[in-house]
Amino acid sequence: MFQGLGVNHIGMGVNDFGKMKEFYGETLAFNQLMAVFQDTWNPMSEMFRGTSHKLDGIMFSQEAGGVVVELIRIAVPLPKAIRKFTRYGDIGVNKLTIAVSDIDRFVKEYRDKVNFCSEPKSTTLPGLGAYRFVYARDPEGNLIEFISGGAGDGIFGGCQWIGVSVTNLDRSKAFYQDHCGFDTVVVAPHENFTGLVDEVAGAKNARVRSCILANSNGGGRLELYELVEPRGRSIPFNARWGDFGCLEVCLTIDDVFHTAKELGAAGIEFLTHPTLMDAAEGEAWFLYAKDPDGIPVEMISIKPH
Repeated sequence: MFQGLGVNHIGMGVNDFGKMKEFYGETLAFNQLMAVFQDTWNPMSEMFRGTSHKLDGIMFSQEAGGVVVELIRIAVPLPKAIRKFTRYGDIGVNKLTIAVSDIDRFVKEYRDKVNFCSEPKSTTLPGLGAYRFVYARDPEGNLIEFISGGAGDGIFGGCQWIGVSVTNLDRSKAFYQDHCGFDTVVVAPHENFTGLVDEVAGAKNARVRSCILANSNGGGRLELYELVEPRGRSIPFNARWGDFGCLEVCLTIDDVFHTAKELGAAGIEFLTHPTLMDAAEGEAWFLYAKDPDGIPVEMISIKPH
């Protein structure tokens, strides 16, 4: 069986590359550079049955590590917004969660730099205990959850996990556990966020089921959540890779070919075949598959030079 190694990065299509790069790179201290793409032709035509994509991009993380953020600005073909306004619970990759040393201090000190869209709130989560959080939006409206803890003596403690909104939590949990290597349940399914995400869900007393999964070999974690009431909006059917908004969750795996063989045998639908990509750190192969809601899941393996 292939070995999953957790979440590698979140992919985000952006409109104003300079503004988004400055926000994540400077305001949120994503200053550990992983890769830069300039006028690159990306072989994504197989995924969306169109032309290859000419793009600029950057991949970076915070000094504390965690999930990498990838910003992509497509030049060809011209992108558009996936949604005019993203709400918590919209089906697909829906948010990223970043640890800070202290939520209340962070909100006070960063109120002029970050667009907070809720006040700090507290709850308890099974397996994690006390949990304090606040929601914000980046300059293009993508949701960011900030949580207290894990930052040590600094301000930021890394991007802890990616949030994916699904239509059936139990079905999606089984998929990511059985087929994507998330063998550890960090937070069991619960409804403790119900009534606490109303501002970002756009509803009163929004009912949510949520869980957090991890891989025992490390890597970033994955939060799955189902907006039970009101139901989350479906993925726009005409959305393309590179449109503005959260595009994908990318998982690290040990061997893309073994992965393709095993997922194919399990009846998982692919968006691409294994594809070779240039990477500074070595030979990189990737493929895209669909999760049970049709959400694109990238899987990548890198063989060092």
